[in-house]
Amino acid sequence: MNRKEILTGLTLLPLAGAAVSAASLMPQPPAEPEEWLPKKQLIRGANSSCLRSGHLLFVGGIGGWYANRRAEPGDAKVQITSALNTMKEALEAAGSGMHNVLQIFMTVCEPNKNLARLNEGYYEFFPKDPPVRSFSSSKASQMGRDGILVQVGCIAYVD
Repeated sequence: MNRKEILTGLTLLPLAGAAVSAASLMPQPPAEPEEWLPKKQLIRGANSSCLRSGHLLFVGGIGGWYANRRAEPGDAKVQITSALNTMKEALEAAGSGMHNVLQIFMTVCEPNKNLARLNEGYYEFFPKDPPVRSFSSSKASQMGRDGILVQVGCIAYVD
C-alpha cells in the first residue's frame, strides 16, 4: 500500500464512525418483551408431590388424615404429626428436608379447640429455629372430608 492509499483510508474512517454513532443515537423501537415462565419441575413422593422452581420447593395440600392410611382420624396432634411426616417424605424425595423449611401454611379446624394439641406435635418437628408459620381457621364442614382437622403446605430451600 502506498502513502496516498493509507491517507485516503484514514480520512474515511472518522466519517464511517460518525455514521455509525449517529445511527446508534436514533431512537430505537422497544424490543418485544419475552414471555417469562418460571422453570418448574414436579417431584413425586410416596404420598404427595411437590414442585421445584430454582432453589425453592413448594409442597401443598397435605391433609392430616386419610382413611386409607389410618382407620381413625385422631386428634390435632396425631394429624399434624401425620401431615408433617408426609411433608418430610416429600421434601426428602426432592433432596431437601425439614431443616430447610422456610414457611409453613396451615388450615386448622376450630383452632381454639385444636391449636394446643397441634402445637405439641408441630414443635416435635421444629424444636429449634422453626420456620415462619401462618394459619387460617376453618369449620369442620369446610375441610373437604369429615374428620380432617389439619391441612399443611410449605416453602422450603433446596440446593
